Formats: sequence, structure tokens, C-alpha cells
Amino acid sequence: MNYRKEIDGLRAVAVVPVVLFHAGWNVFSGGYVGVDIFFVISGYLITSIILEERTEGKFSIIRFYERRVRRIFPALFFVFTITLPFAWVFMLPLPFQDFMRSLAAASLFISNVHFWETTGYFSEAAELRPLLHTWSLAVEEQYYLIFPILTMALGAVTFRKYITCFVLIAILSILLSEWGWRNHPDANFFFTFSRFWELFIGSICAVVAFKRKINGNQWLSMIGLAMILVSIFCFDMTIPSPSVYMLVPVVGAALVILYAREGTLVARTLSLRCLVGLGLISYSTYLWHQPVFAFARIIYSHSPSATVMVFGIVSSFALAAITWRYVEQPFRSHKGPLLTKRSALFGVSLMSIAVFVSLGVAGQKGGTIKPLAARGVPESLLNAEFDFGDNYYACLPLGSQFNLERAIHECSATTSANRTVLLLGDSHAAQYAAALRHGAETIGYDFQQLTASSCTPFADFSLYEVNCESYVESVTEFLAQAQPDLVVLSQRWTKSFENSGFDNGEGGIEPGSEDAVRVGQFEPGTKGYQNFLADRFKQSLERLLEETTVVLIGPSPEAGWNVPQKLQKSVFSRETSYENLELSTSFNRFLERNGAVLERLSKLEHPDLFYYKPHEALCDRQIKGRCVNFWQGAVLYYDDDHLSQTGSMFIAPELLKVVQMALGD
Repeated sequence: MNYRKEIDGLRAVAVVPVVLFHAGWNVFSGGYVGVDIFFVISGYLITSIILEERTEGKFSIIRFYERRVRRIFPALFFVFTITLPFAWVFMLPLPFQDFMRSLAAASLFISNVHFWETTGYFSEAAELRPLLHTWSLAVEEQYYLIFPILTMALGAVTFRKYITCFVLIAILSILLSEWGWRNHPDANFFFTFSRFWELFIGSICAVVAFKRKINGNQWLSMIGLAMILVSIFCFDMTIPSPSVYMLVPVVGAALVILYAREGTLVARTLSLRCLVGLGLISYSTYLWHQPVFAFARIIYSHSPSATVMVFGIVSSFALAAITWRYVEQPFRSHKGPLLTKRSALFGVSLMSIAVFVSLGVAGQKGGTIKPLAARGVPESLLNAEFDFGDNYYACLPLGSQFNLERAIHECSATTSANRTVLLLGDSHAAQYAAALRHGAETIGYDFQQLTASSCTPFADFSLYEVNCESYVESVTEFLAQAQPDLVVLSQRWTKSFENSGFDNGEGGIEPGSEDAVRVGQFEPGTKGYQNFLADRFKQSLERLLEETTVVLIGPSPEAGWNVPQKLQKSVFSRETSYENLELSTSFNRFLERNGAVLERLSKLEHPDLFYYKPHEALCDRQIKGRCVNFWQGAVLYYDDDHLSQTGSMFIAPELLKVVQMALGD
């Protein structure tokens, strides 16, 4: 296969926006599409090599995997080796355990499975996970396992047979991705078969170029490059990925690969020495950029300065150049006695995988390998991140996975009292379960919790890319059958209303995607949207009040920073002793953010509607002008915005007084 400098230039066009996007440069809002472009390039190159060797009768599946090992493993394992001690020194216990799980998964090239089970790509956790980017390597490796076997099964290389097969697979894959982003967006993002169409587009390009003479075309190559640039600068995190929207950068990459031939303007541009150089080190750049940025954010508490991030960008490229020169190149060029022998290469690779998997398993259990940050921190503080209840995952599933029978069985508290209190809403309702369970024992009522992550229990409300239909149907069914005496209703009202995360003004910034509630045709966060949302909620609440009494819980104070981790870091860094710990946020900041929502909720009036304001127990009481996150040894949050069980019990006395009033006691 002839070397094409413009392909390395295209790699540069893919990797630079990815790096700058993850560094937080908003102008590259669609920089993440660089990964989609990489998939097309990989599909093209791998298919071209296999077709050429099969036609010449030289193809060997062992030699194919040897080349893949030489290309991928050395640099990847080198980055693992350097990253591991940084994780041990700088990461707090819970993130460190997650890192070690991801290390084991990435070593086995199944990290895409691990990450779809534990995070959303644009969530807060994503920015702080040093190995998150290995999901794309896992997808590629899974493609490498399947694709050579597929080509062997197809037999002799004929244009019609190969094109028909590859096009069919691509169509099925893109249809799956279209269904996936609407129903299971996080899984869809990481799922191998939702991504295969991007790789197979590259494979189709390879078959076309192999069997047909392709001449350079100025206009088609320029259109292709323009499609790539439009997606990089115009797409943002609200564009579902993968989906048909990704046809813009993917088809653009395909047009460049096919038609940016020698003599075209695009080929000359992509063949510039600087772009080719960046393309040559693009794999190592991709490997380094996520750990560099993640540790910058970990060390500087989520929000490093622009200077720090620029240094991180430069460091990523510098480390990539060193890795390319002293790790990638020696292995790929077979230099050295150990590197020449295939058996030694495979043996060392398998041993390395075994070592990293063993370390990952040992670290994720928490007791075998503890991070440095765990030393000197009291167990009660280390465990605060887990203070959300044993039944948390069973009682706060995704809306699409909500099971009424399971909720009735596992999320209830039965007493001898002949009345029922039902808790409805999202995770900001689930945070009150501990207090309401306590009320079941002390006041006397049967308690039932029906909550689902990011879901409102009313029809026509759904968060961006979240399917709540099953949850809403189950709630409607339960209300009709059980006829509870009281419904306690809560949501993360303000985030839905304002369509923004929380910034406490003191360094605690909640990053991540917006979770806009889809109602009407209004742009989320606008006045029209807010009015429409408020009217729709009022109508739904009035229908509920026709059937039962309701306690409406207002916005709970958000912290902005991960409370347990900030406290752990303070103790570990000797900023203060555990006995002298204090942590709070501005009450004025709370009022500024939540004032409009508080005003709207307070205007809702009905004889059977009772209102509880949790901020009255947490703000401007213990400390004048402040909302407490930690008070007298009690960690009141298990993350940046959810009350822990301890926090729930902290506000329980006042919440249960309102519940008693609503029950008529």
C-alpha cells in the first residue's frame, strides 16, 4: 500500500480539535468528532492492507495481529505505566478505585463497556477520568477482532460482494445508533455496533479505491474538508452521537480519503510538513491528552486556569513526540533483539496485560492498593461518598429500566398503619428517602419510593436523551391502584428550569451537559420555555391533587464541589485537621440561582398542597449567610448536589413536621 502524506494530515485535522475540545476551548465545540474521523481512517487503512495482501496471497492473520500489537500496545502500556503513580498520588479513594477498574478494562480492550455502565461521556465524572478516552481504542480493537475473520469468510475479493456486505453492515449499524441515542444514549455512545458504521464507511472507501481507479477531484475533496470543519466548529454536546448527524464528519472524511489525491488543493494542504508531523504523532497525542487534562483538573479542583490548560496542551504534544520517537518507532521498526521475535512480542504483551489487569483488580477492591490520599483520612470521611443507602441503585434506576414490581418489593417500608406515603421524582427526590423511611417508623405510615434518575413522574416531561415512559406509566398505574394518602414530590427544579449546572462562585463548578426538559418548541432556558414548563407542571400537579394530598419539596441547596472529596483533600493536604473542618457555600448565591423557581413554586396554592423548603434547614441558620455542606462532623452531601443519608436525616425533623401536617396529625 502506497504511503499517502495527506492521510497523516487528516489525522492531524482529527486529533488537534479533540485535544482542544477536551481542554475546554469552546470554539472547538464539535472537536469530539475527531474520534469519528479516526474511525473512518482506521477502517480505510486496515481494509486496504488486508485486501492487498489477500489478493497477493500474502495475508496472515497472525502477522495482522502482530502489526496491530506493535502499533497499539507499546505506547498504550507506556502511558498506563506513567499514569498509574500519578493516580496513586493525586486521586482520592473513590476516583482511584474507578481508575483502577478502568485500567483493568482498558488493558483488556473492553473499557467502552466499563464506561457505558458507569458514566456519560459529557458528564462531570468524564472530565476527571484519566483513561476515559480508551473507549475508542476498545471499539477499534473489537473491530480488528471481527473484520479479518469477516473478510476471510467472504472469500475472494470481488467488488459487488464486498461492497454489498459492508454497506449492509453500515446501514444496520447506523439504524442501531439512531434507535440507541433516542432510547439508551450513554450505551449508544460507547457501544461497538453503534460505531461500526463509521469504520465500515472507511472499509467501503478502501474497496472502492482498490477495485476502481479514483482520480483526484478538487470540488469533492474541498466539500469533504468543509464538512469536517463545519462539524468541528458548529456541532456541540447537544448533537446526539453517534447518529445520522455524524454523517457530516464521516462522509467528509470519506470524500477527503477518496478524492484528496496528489495535485488537489486539499492534498497539498494536508501534506504540509507541520500537519504530517502532527499526524504521525496523533496516536500518542490522543493517548496522552486525556490523562494530562484529567490530572490538571484533579490537582486544581476541576477548574485549572487557562495558563495551566495551555501548558497541558503543549505537554500532550511534547509527550506524544517523545513517545512516538522512543516507544512507537522502535517497536514498529523491529529494532532490538526482543522486538524482532514475534513470540517474544506476544509474550511480553500478554504479561503486560496480566500485570495491569491484576493491578486494576487489586486497586478496585479498595483494601489491597490504597491511594496515598487515603492515608490519615478518617474512615467516616472516606465512606461519605457511599452514604446514599444500600438500596440506592435498585430504587433509582434509569427511567427506561424502571420496574414497578422491583420498586414495590425493594423500596418500601411497611408498618401497621393504614395509610401510605409515596415518594415521587428524580434523584433529588430519592435523597429524602432516608428521612421518610424514618418517618414511617416514628410517625406511622407505609412508605413507598418510586423514583427514577432524571425523570419527572408526569407525562410529556423528559430530560434530554432520557427515556422516562416506562417510569411514568408505572407511576400512573400505581397511583390508580394504591391510592396513597400522601405524595411527596421533588425534582431538581432549578437545573431543569435554568438549563444549567451550578457554580458556587468559590471554585465549585458543576461541569457536564445540560439536561433540558423537552416541552413545547421553546429553546431551553428562555423565558418562553420557562413559562411553558411552569404551566405544564402546574397542570400536572393539579391533576395529581384531584386524587391525593401532596407535599411539594422546593430546591435543595447545591454545593458545586464534590463535598466528600473536597473534605478529604483538605485533610490529606493538611489544610486543616478533621476536627476543624468546615465547608459551606453562599446563601446569596443560592437565592440568586433559585429565586425565580422559589417564587413560582410558592404561588402554587391548593387546600391539599403543602410546601417544604429544605434550604431553611441548611442555609442562614448554622452560619449566617451560608449554606452548610458539612456541620459538626456530619458530611451532608455524597457528591456535589445530592444530600447524603446523613444530610437527609439532618433535615428530617422539619420535613416530617410538614408530612404530619399533610397527613392531618
